[in-house]
Amino acid sequence: IDVTSNIGQDYLLRILKTFAENNIKIIRLDAAGYAIKKAGTSCFMLDETFEFIDGLSKLANKLGIETLVEIHSYYQTQIEIAKRVDQVYDFALPPLILHSIFSQDFSALANWLTISPRNCITVLDTHDGIGIIDVGPMNGKQGLLDENEIDNLVEQIHLNSAGESKQATGAAASNVDLYQVNCTYYDALGQNDFDYLIARAIQFFSPGTPQVYYAGLLAEQNDIGLLSKTNIGRDINRPYLDSAHVKQALEKPFTRAMIELIKFRNSCDAFNGDFTIISEGSTLKMSWKNNDRSTRLMVDLAASNALIEVNEPSNSRIISLNSLLNEA
Repeated sequence: IDVTSNIGQDYLLRILKTFAENNIKIIRLDAAGYAIKKAGTSCFMLDETFEFIDGLSKLANKLGIETLVEIHSYYQTQIEIAKRVDQVYDFALPPLILHSIFSQDFSALANWLTISPRNCITVLDTHDGIGIIDVGPMNGKQGLLDENEIDNLVEQIHLNSAGESKQATGAAASNVDLYQVNCTYYDALGQNDFDYLIARAIQFFSPGTPQVYYAGLLAEQNDIGLLSKTNIGRDINRPYLDSAHVKQALEKPFTRAMIELIKFRNSCDAFNGDFTIISEGSTLKMSWKNNDRSTRLMVDLAASNALIEVNEPSNSRIISLNSLLNEA
């Protein structure tokens, strides 16, 4: 689609009007960073691309439709895009949480969550791989992680997954996206239930609206069988599940603990308030306060300890992530 031409613009307008007439309330602009084609450029995130996304979002808003933009790019680009649309994905969060757990250092994560867009959808995993470009340097500009930290991150994922992610990533397995590591998040963390529950708790306490991928909810392992059949890297994290498998997965201690964590995130009114974050080495404190209601996640990786403190007028309590797993 030549989005700069009259016929291209008319086509997009007709689509938006059709959506509006059928009560569509939000649309996702998939890979919108490549919307503009211009000779002599990379055709990715040009000045004209920002203008196009800005214009299309305003047009959708006039018709009562919100926009969610899907772009993997330099972190500052994500911040700029977030100013022009209703929502963006926080693709920097997944690699930063992995880096924090691997290195036992939360400083990079805390730095990002201090400046990250608040109008975001947070993810750890999706139907695609774990993005790396979102935290890396670009064109000589410093990233959220440096190249050495990114190399260590990728190698640790490969090590934790016993090399399975390496079979599905980069030049292997018909990949187009060379800047993503294909692996389930559970395997990226070495199938460690406690570390994975910590990762999810951090996601739920991060600013934004949490999205949980089905394979992530059920702590699925890498589907090497599917990968070997299709030789498509991202299929390693796109398992086909029958009802019997799902029923069994719902009884796993991790999944039961995860569901309790989701219920808490959906019911605690403190998350509608103000966010603060403090980190020091291997310790992290993430807090939300909304009038007389507050909650705080406290993680100490060195001590393998994580607690959620909840203060409400008639229901103050402590939730131990260790206990959530053990009781499940």
